[in-house]
Amino acid sequence: MLEQLSDDLSLILGGLEQEARRRDVDGKLRGEHAERLRTLETLRQQEHLLIHHSRIAAMGEMIRTIAHQWRQPLNRLGLTIQQLPLFYDMGDFNRDFLGDNVAKSMEIIRYLSRTIDDFKNYFQPDTEKATFKVHDEVQRTLQLIEGGFAQQCIAIEVKLRGQPALHGYRNEFSQVLLNILLNARDALVERKIRRPWVRIASSGSGSRATVKITDNAGGIAPEIMGRIFAPYFTTKGAQAGTGVGLFMSKTSIERNMGGRLTVRNTSDGAEFRIEVGT
Repeated sequence: MLEQLSDDLSLILGGLEQEARRRDVDGKLRGEHAERLRTLETLRQQEHLLIHHSRIAAMGEMIRTIAHQWRQPLNRLGLTIQQLPLFYDMGDFNRDFLGDNVAKSMEIIRYLSRTIDDFKNYFQPDTEKATFKVHDEVQRTLQLIEGGFAQQCIAIEVKLRGQPALHGYRNEFSQVLLNILLNARDALVERKIRRPWVRIASSGSGSRATVKITDNAGGIAPEIMGRIFAPYFTTKGAQAGTGVGLFMSKTSIERNMGGRLTVRNTSDGAEFRIEVGT
């Protein structure tokens, strides 16, 4: 009878030990699960913060680029208005002269208005994927920046081959092009490169496309090459850059479009390569 009681106690103790171990494992699993949830929430908050900073940076760049685009037309408009009293005092102010200057002024104002519309449409977030032609987006992006590049005497060379059409977020793709081009511009200006240039080459067919953007700014230092796409990494200083543009560009191409965004140094400078559908 004592032996039976001892066996029963052993079974009970064994069951209690198993239950204790099970509860210990369950507690650890719950703790690990809670830790994973906290980590995911932290990552989600960081991603939202990056997107927010990216939008602020894009808005700031948009304002700077609009200022570049508007400077010359505003000067022309100012000169047109300033000459009116001069011609009036000289006695040359007549209906034909007035009509001609009103027409010139209205054309400038319409150009300024179109510029605002172009930028508004360009930076409007995509809500759905759509099919778009790569070459159209290259040309659309160049229309926004060519004025600013011309003021900095930066030559733009374009070589487009094939007729690739991609399915994805059109404005996101264009903003990737814009980010890379503006980074090239900043490097060329900061380093005071003589005869600065940027080359854009694209090729592909169907849903396969490759876009290469190259400059002659001297390239990226080897010690920072591995961090160039890291969030908040910038070589421009706190007042000039947020360090999210290239990170968001890589995210857009690789996560949202299933492509690749890479960079390497050439004999002249940096070459960014976008590959989608390859």
